[in-house]
Amino acid sequence: MSDLPPHESASDVPEPPPEDLASVAIPATVRRSPRFGSFIGTGVGAGILVAAVLATFLPNSTGVGRFLVFLVLALGLCLLGAVVGGAVATSLDRASSPRTEPGR
Repeated sequence: MSDLPPHESASDVPEPPPEDLASVAIPATVRRSPRFGSFIGTGVGAGILVAAVLATFLPNSTGVGRFLVFLVLALGLCLLGAVVGGAVATSLDRASSPRTEPGR
């Protein structure tokens, strides 16, 4: 057998009075920040969509085929879309964050 005292259950512990809780409570704020992955994913999706439209409707003056033109356009526009999506998410995050006090 163990010499340790038995654990107290949650019902055995008395609830502290509200005055004690108010003296130790720390005020908190809820911060709603944008989901960066969603913004970047939307930028990538928009890049693929624009690449598909451009590869379909622009005249094909190369002999490599429309799929390769789409692939090259998609790679470039996905990168550009991801950068733009990340920039938008960062600017929204900065605008939504509270201003800090001077000296902190």
